[in-house]
Parts: sequence; C-alpha cells; structure tokens
Amino acid sequence: MSMSEITATKATETTSGLFAEAVGGIGTIVLSIIALHGTSSEFLLAIATIVFGAALLIEGTSIATDYAHVLATAPRGAGTQVGTGGLAAVFLAGITGIILGVLALLGTASAVLTSAAMIIFGSALLLSSASTLNLHRLKAQMSGEAMAGDAVFGTAGAQALAGIGAIVLGILAVAGTASMTLSLVALLVLGAAILATGNGMNNAMIGMFHVSSRAAR
Repeated sequence: MSMSEITATKATETTSGLFAEAVGGIGTIVLSIIALHGTSSEFLLAIATIVFGAALLIEGTSIATDYAHVLATAPRGAGTQVGTGGLAAVFLAGITGIILGVLALLGTASAVLTSAAMIIFGSALLLSSASTLNLHRLKAQMSGEAMAGDAVFGTAGAQALAGIGAIVLGILAVAGTASMTLSLVALLVLGAAILATGNGMNNAMIGMFHVSSRAAR
C-alpha cells in the first residue's frame, strides 16, 4: 500500500470515528434534555443509556484501531508506553451499559439500573483518560507536534473530570436523591464529554495541528 493510500485510509477512519462519536454524544444530549423537560423521562433515560453505551463501544473500537496503527508504525518498544487497561474498561462499560439500559427499558428497577450505569460510564471515562492521553501523546511526538500533545493533555483532563462528575452523580442517584434527574444530568455530562474529548476529536485535533504546521513551513 502506498503512502497516499495509507494517508487516505487514516483520514477516512478519523472522519468516520469523529462522526460516530458526534452522533452518539449529540443523541445522548438531546434525549437527556427532552427527558429533563418531563417528556417520557423514564423511557428516554433508558434509551439514552443504551445510546451512550453504544457510543462507548464505538469509542473503544476507534481507540483499538489507533492503537494498532501506533504499534505498526512506532519504533520498537515505543508502543509499550500506551496502556490498554482503559481500553478494556471502555468495552466492558459499553456492553454493561447497553444491558442495563435494556433491562431498565423493560421496567426492571429502572432507577437503580440507570444510576448504576452512570457510575460505570464515569469510571470508564476516568480509567480510559490516561490510556487515551498516552496514545495521543505518542502520536503527537511521532508527528513532531508538541502543541497537539499539549491540547490532547487538556482534553484528557476534561474527560477525567467528566468521569468523576458522572460517578458522583451516579452515587447520589443510587442513594435515592432525585435519581432520575441526577442520572439525566450525568448523561448530559457524559454526552458532552464524548462529543468534545472523544478519540475522533483528538485525532482531528492532531491532524489540524499537523496540517497547520506543514502550511506554515
């Protein structure tokens, strides 16, 4: 495969990953806002939980694809700097969230299940933030874009804060304090986080810095 074909393939994967994350994040946000207005709140909460679980699975797939590219192109031993524990957490959280959302949709202790899903989602974002940071920092170093690495550091921090916020809201919801409202607010935070700091957005950011740097030269 030629260099131009590789570049085109990576660009396509970046665009598709960004689009999928945007759809998942926006879908979660829209459903949460409608539910907060009192329209079929319990039903929409369960649907939004399933949608975000699916978005996490897409995020995990995107990170796994990038990880494979890094291992294939990085110098020997460099790939060991990228942790995969957070990646496993993203996949498990996505699958678990979908299952909990389906059970909540069927009316099985929906408040408790969706609250538990918020804790799981928040934990996944928190755990994956370090792995995402290491992955994209390595990619930025390989492309020689120090500014891109700094920007990715900021998005990883925002992702970790969103994860912590979702965990706290989930715990309060499990305790029975306005469970449905807190779970919906947690989904708003999570949807905004995956939309603004997801793997596709980080890829687009690094690509933007790379193009700007080449144009300046």
